[in-house]
Amino acid sequence: MQAHQKVLNGRPSVKVAIVQTPPAFLDKDQTLDIACQRIQEAAAEGANIITFSEAWVSGYPYWGEGWESSLPDWMDVRASFFDNALLIPSEDTDRLCEAAARANAVVVIGCNELDSDPAVHTIYNTLLFIDNHGRILGRHRKTMPTYVERAFWGCGDASGMRVHATDFGRIGGLICGEHLMTLARAHMISQGEDIHLGVFPGAFRLHTGPKLEELDDSGDMFWGYSSSRAHAFEAGAFVMTSCGIMTEEALPPGFPMRDSLNIDYAKGGSAVYAPIGVPLTPPQLGDTIVYAECPAQLIKIAKAIIDTRGHYARHDLFALQVRDDPRLDAVRAVDSLKPGELDAIADRHEISRDELRDAAQRLAT
Repeated sequence: MQAHQKVLNGRPSVKVAIVQTPPAFLDKDQTLDIACQRIQEAAAEGANIITFSEAWVSGYPYWGEGWESSLPDWMDVRASFFDNALLIPSEDTDRLCEAAARANAVVVIGCNELDSDPAVHTIYNTLLFIDNHGRILGRHRKTMPTYVERAFWGCGDASGMRVHATDFGRIGGLICGEHLMTLARAHMISQGEDIHLGVFPGAFRLHTGPKLEELDDSGDMFWGYSSSRAHAFEAGAFVMTSCGIMTEEALPPGFPMRDSLNIDYAKGGSAVYAPIGVPLTPPQLGDTIVYAECPAQLIKIAKAIIDTRGHYARHDLFALQVRDDPRLDAVRAVDSLKPGELDAIADRHEISRDELRDAAQRLAT
C-alpha cells in the first residue's frame, strides 16, 4: 500500500542538518568552497535537508555604522560587502546547485543578495532554496530588516514567502525578526509546512548588557528559541533554528571596522524542535554540524491534537490577506477607489476611467 504523501512526502523520517561554521567573511569564493565541503560532509552523514544561517554568504554585517564612521574604512567595507553579494541565478548559485544535486539534499542558505536588475544596486537579506536535483526552488527576501540592518538591506516582499514541496517534504523559512511578525508566521503555517527553517545571526540576549546583543549560552533567554518552539506547536511542524557563528580567524586581516564589531554573541546555538515544541536537538555552540532525525509520526500526532489549518481553524471567524504579488498593488489601489475618486484621478491626467484601469492592469502583467 502506498504511503500517505501529505507528511514528509510519504517518508517515515527525514534527517536534517544545520551547518554551524563560520563563512570566510566578505570572501564569496572561499565561502562557497566551505559551503560545498560542508554540504558533502552533511550528506555523508545521511542528511536530506541541509541549512545555513542568516546572511551566511558572505557574512552578516556584525559591524556598527553611523555618520561618525571613518570614511575610508566605511568605503572599503561597503565596497567589499557589495562585491561579495550573491546574484541569483549566477555561476555562484550554479556551484551551490551542483553541490545540492551531488549530495541529493535540499539546501537552504542565507545570503546577501544583490538585485539582478542592472539598474538596481540594492542588497537584500535572502534565503535561497535549492532542491536535491540542483534546481532553484525560490528565494525569500527579508521583508523588514531589523533596527540598524536597514542601513544594509532593502525591504523584500511576500512574493518569495513560499512553502516549497520537495522530495523530503514541504519546507519554508523566515529570517530572524520575521518570527515576531505574527501574520508572517500565519502565512507560512497556512501553506502547510512539514519543516520550517528559522535563521539568525547568533543566539543573543537583548536585556543584560553591556552591549545591546550579548551571547545567550544558557538557551533560556534568546527570543528565537521561544518563537521557534511556538511556531513548531502552531504549525505542527519541525523547526530548524539556525544560528550564526563568527570567529576572529574567519575575519579578513586588518578588517577596517573591527573597532565597532560585535561577534561576541555569534557562537552558534542552533537547535531542532519537534512539532509539539520540545527540542529534538537542544542548542549547540561552536563550529559543528547540528543533526536531528525527524519522524513523520510526530507531525501526525501533533495534527491529531491541534490542526491549525484543519479541524482547529475557524475560517468563518478569521481570514488572512497576503499581498504576495506586488505588481497587483496598482490594480488593487484602483479597484478600491470610489467612482468619484477614480473619475477625479482620470480627469487630472486627462484620460478615461477605463484607460486608468488598463494602465494599472499593464503594470500587473
